[in-house]
Amino acid sequence: MPVRSTMTALIARVSLMIGDPTNAQFTTQNVQDYLDLNRDDVRYESLAIAPSIVNTASTGNQASTIFADYYSSFGYWEDDVVLQGYFNGAAWVVLTPVASENLVGHWAFETNVFTSGTVPGQLPPVFATGKVYDVYAAAADLLEIWAATYTASYDVSVDGQSLRRSQLMPNKLALAAKYRQMARPKIAKMVRADVLPQIDSVRMRLLDNADTVKGA
Repeated sequence: MPVRSTMTALIARVSLMIGDPTNAQFTTQNVQDYLDLNRDDVRYESLAIAPSIVNTASTGNQASTIFADYYSSFGYWEDDVVLQGYFNGAAWVVLTPVASENLVGHWAFETNVFTSGTVPGQLPPVFATGKVYDVYAAAADLLEIWAATYTASYDVSVDGQSLRRSQLMPNKLALAAKYRQMARPKIAKMVRADVLPQIDSVRMRLLDNADTVKGA
C-alpha cells in the first residue's frame, strides 16, 4: 500500500528509533510496511473517562464535573482514528476533539477546562475505531534487516589504525533485542489435539473402528 499521510508521525518515530531519521537506509515505504506487519485494528474501544472537577466563573462558581479528556488503553494510533459518541441529542456521531495526542492515546474536547470549561463537556461514552501499532516490534524488525547487510563486513588495520566494521552488526542486533523486550507481548492459544477431555466433560471424543480419535 502506498505511504499514507496519516502515518507520518509513526514513520518518523520508528525512523528515529533505529537511527535513520533521514530515511537514508530505509524508505518511508519500508518503514510503513513493517509497521503494518505489527498492527492491530481496534473497533469501538470504549475510552477511559478522565473527568475534571471545576469551580470557576464558567461554571457559575459551583463545583461541577466536566468531561473533557478521554484515554485509550493503547498508544501509537494512526492519525485516521475515528471517535464517536453522543452529541446534540444524537448517538454515534463522529466527534472532533480540539486536541489529539494519537501517539499517547489521549483526546481532549476542551483545552482550558480548569479556567473556562463548559459543563458538561463531552458526555461519555466515547468510542475509538482505528489502527494501533507496536513501534518497538517494527523497529526491531528493521534493525535486524539492517544488521543483515553487515554480514560481509570485516575489520581492517592500516598503518597502526584499526577499523572495526564488525561492531556494526552486533550493535544493531543488541538494540533490536532491547526493543523486542519493550514490544507488546504476543499471545497464542494452543490446543492439545492428542489429549482427551476429562471424564466428566460434557463432550467426549471417541475412537472409531480404525482407532482414530474423532468428535469434539
